[in-house]
Amino acid sequence: MLSLLLSLSIKLSKLTLTLPPNEPMRWLEQYGQPQDKPPRKSPIVVCAGDSITHGIISTNWVAMLESQFPEARFINAGVNSELAYNLYSRLDPIIKINPDAIIILIGTNDANATFGVRSTMNYFTMQKLPEFPTPWFYKEILTLIVQRLKNETDAKIALTSLPPIGEDPLHYSWIRIKEYVEIIKTVVEAEHTAYIPLYETMTDYIRRAPKKQCIPFESIGKAVKQALWQHHMMGKTWDEISAQFGYHLLIDGLHFNSTGGMIMADLAKQFLVSALGENPGTPSKQERRSLI
Repeated sequence: MLSLLLSLSIKLSKLTLTLPPNEPMRWLEQYGQPQDKPPRKSPIVVCAGDSITHGIISTNWVAMLESQFPEARFINAGVNSELAYNLYSRLDPIIKINPDAIIILIGTNDANATFGVRSTMNYFTMQKLPEFPTPWFYKEILTLIVQRLKNETDAKIALTSLPPIGEDPLHYSWIRIKEYVEIIKTVVEAEHTAYIPLYETMTDYIRRAPKKQCIPFESIGKAVKQALWQHHMMGKTWDEISAQFGYHLLIDGLHFNSTGGMIMADLAKQFLVSALGENPGTPSKQERRSLI
């Protein structure tokens, strides 16, 4: 029994390290560097971030979005546990692709890394950061990410505000996330990118929803591991696990259940319709007029 549990734990660990099948390097190996530039008839969209974007320990909002844009090509540049600095270090393949649009959702781990010395040291060591994670370091790196993408691609860029950590509006984790959201807004204003109001939409939803007794903030780290095990080893759905932990939009206090994922996908869709001009896969305005 012990050996079986160990084997399953190793399998689960390997699963979390597996990159999405449509991650940038693999996409380039399969299709090669595009020879054309935006705007394209079949747009290329990159969604960049951490585990919330990766989709293996969260509802896959990128896949939800992809289903609504059948003519577009989607690339998932989400990597579990990463911070803004890690995303900055892997921009080369994204730049090589030169996508039509880039949606960035990064910073949850940057904020999470500031909740105590142990958390700070874990992220600093595991993610090989050049300095300790702080709001100032996050702002510097997020600015560099946007500036490099602006200077070296033709993409329309959107920065997404962060989802809440936990669903307790009175907890200090909401105050910290709001601080990081304000940083994102500052970068959006300075660099003239689009803005996806995820934080505002999700927190408004939670405040309006019936009160639930969700797990305490201190249990979120343990809940992430439990959710992984229950979903991938026991076959429970993300929504079943979310209900078990007492959440409306999150699974374990960090990642999206299906409702949270749908909110993100809908907001991202609004940006893409605006950025790409038309919803790929639907008739153009002229074609719609001809059908009347």
